[in-house]
Amino acid sequence: MKKLKNLFKELGRKVTIVFIHHGKMKPLKFNFSLFFIFAAFLCWTALTLWAGFISGKHIDYITIKADNKIMKMRMLFFADQIKKSKEILAQVKQNDDHIRSLLAMDSKRIIIENGLWLGSGGPTPVESSALSMLLSGKSDEIDYQNIASRSFELLEEYKASMKSYSEVINHISKQRELFRYTPSIWPCKGIISSPYGVRVHPIFNNKIFHPAIDIANKKGTPIVATADGIVVFSGWQSGYGNVIAIEHGHKYRTVYAHLATSLVKRGDFVTKGQEIAKMGSTGRSTGPHVHYELQLNKRPINPMKYLNSYLD
Repeated sequence: MKKLKNLFKELGRKVTIVFIHHGKMKPLKFNFSLFFIFAAFLCWTALTLWAGFISGKHIDYITIKADNKIMKMRMLFFADQIKKSKEILAQVKQNDDHIRSLLAMDSKRIIIENGLWLGSGGPTPVESSALSMLLSGKSDEIDYQNIASRSFELLEEYKASMKSYSEVINHISKQRELFRYTPSIWPCKGIISSPYGVRVHPIFNNKIFHPAIDIANKKGTPIVATADGIVVFSGWQSGYGNVIAIEHGHKYRTVYAHLATSLVKRGDFVTKGQEIAKMGSTGRSTGPHVHYELQLNKRPINPMKYLNSYLD
């Protein structure tokens, strides 16, 4: 207790502080007790610590705000990459639908059995990992540079695929058009009663060039167009009886003669496999058959080279 009393006694002692001005002003004197000086020191220290604490909080706030802005930019970047991926996948699906339509592959069973490739895609492993980190709050671990690089590579691959796709589509279109307009199916069921080439005429009994094949069957057998085309003649022709001639494009023309009935007229557009007539024995004929003639550049050629299979 005695020491404590001595301490308070010492703190109560006065201290004089003199400010001397190097001029004509009188010196300024201030009397302070040691207790006051000690209390002022404690207050100054407390204010300094409090100011430091507040400044730290403010710095943390600024840092968090900056981090949030960076996070927002990263989120926008990531969302943009996902959007681009979706657009690419949508285009792939559209291309797939186009190919299905072009190949007329409407049946799901046919698509599965023939193994036509379907639209596919999705994020890369890097992007999948980035999404997982983003959802788990580990966005600072995401390698955005890697994602950007992969996205750019994906875009370049897509451009190359689109170029290849265009080439494939053009090739398929040309091949399909060529198939549709090239006479390559049998005009009817039956047996070949007279081949293409030099033969003995069944009526005049002399050798003569036969520019077609004769396919015999019973009267009324359906006759079909062997390719897409436009009917350029449908009527009676001496020796041929009822005749239909079709222009197919690509310099092909087909002629069907000795028909019992014509089901199309001049100017009609017909498709491959469409029934155009009934088999008969009109004109100069020994029985029901069809005179099937194939011309290229207006000259007859052997139809057997274009028929896909023999029908008996």
